[in-house]
Amino acid sequence: MDVAMAAAAVVSRIFFSLKFRTKSKRPRDVRLASVIAILLMCPSTAMLHFDRLKGVGNMWMFLSTILFISGSIYLLSAHYYVAEHPSLVRWSQWKKEKWIGSGSFGQVYLASYRERGFFCAIKEIRIPDPDSKELIEKLYWEINILSQFSHPNIVQYYGSNLTDGILSIYMEYMPKGSIHKLLKDGPFKENTIRHCTAQILSGLAYLHAMEIAHRDIKGGNILVGPNGEVKLADFGLAKKISYEAAIHSDKGTSFWMAPEVIKSKFSGSGYNLLVDIWSLGCTVIEMATGEHPWHEHCRPGEPCHNPIAGMFRAANSDDTPEIPEGLSEEGKEFLRQCLRRDPRSRSTAAQLMDHPFVREYFAAA
Repeated sequence: MDVAMAAAAVVSRIFFSLKFRTKSKRPRDVRLASVIAILLMCPSTAMLHFDRLKGVGNMWMFLSTILFISGSIYLLSAHYYVAEHPSLVRWSQWKKEKWIGSGSFGQVYLASYRERGFFCAIKEIRIPDPDSKELIEKLYWEINILSQFSHPNIVQYYGSNLTDGILSIYMEYMPKGSIHKLLKDGPFKENTIRHCTAQILSGLAYLHAMEIAHRDIKGGNILVGPNGEVKLADFGLAKKISYEAAIHSDKGTSFWMAPEVIKSKFSGSGYNLLVDIWSLGCTVIEMATGEHPWHEHCRPGEPCHNPIAGMFRAANSDDTPEIPEGLSEEGKEFLRQCLRRDPRSRSTAAQLMDHPFVREYFAAA
């Protein structure tokens, strides 16, 4: 099959620029590359386009016939290939099992394809108004950005479809759930924090190399797999920016939000990729304490769900979230590098990967 595809690619390159015209000067522009793609991916549809080849010559018909046969063989072998990867299971074959949580814009369900033992997470978003331009643009952006990623510490995207006003996004299923969920059993030990932090950093370094900021790093958006693998999820607020460029938006979750993000709403000042590093530091605090950052400023014995106090302190003081005493000196120094209020002095993801707090993980990888 690889040989057939390679041959088709070579032939398409040779003939791609050829244009054919009738006596009436009407453009035919029969690009062989398009014909090859149609033939290989959908032979039945390709039959409808054969009339465009009339008058081009027997050679083209001969080549088309060969490609038609190759495409048919390819489709006959597709069932075997489907067995190898969940992304190739037809949407209709997934069976929704149960609700497992919420994400940006929608609800998340566990789905199964029992014939092959596959599982996936389906994020369903109801589109109330087809003319809702802002929502559709955000959803398009999330799908577009997910489809670009290929990294062991980012949840894998399988595909999406739209049926009866519901957009379904099919994603890799992470059975242990989020770090936030696991913390309900108590704070993590430091070795576990190091293990998780290193993998979060690896995912962030990949994103930042693509000039993409996640903008909502927190325990609830970091998922854990069956073997302890840690992956970034929920890219509904992700944004393409850079270290130099600045954007102006207060997106994120308040307790994990960098000071410059909060200030950007009121002062018009911008921020860059390093907002994710502040949020990473806040997530390390979350893992070490089982509490959100800035929890020390809540009233004793009372739940602290009001984000205003944390936002006010982050924006209008020189304070940083309290560094947990139980962490090692390496852990405390790592947090100091993440939680520098001036983003210009904050370490990058790539720099932090060489920090003693996580370096051992990367040396063993």
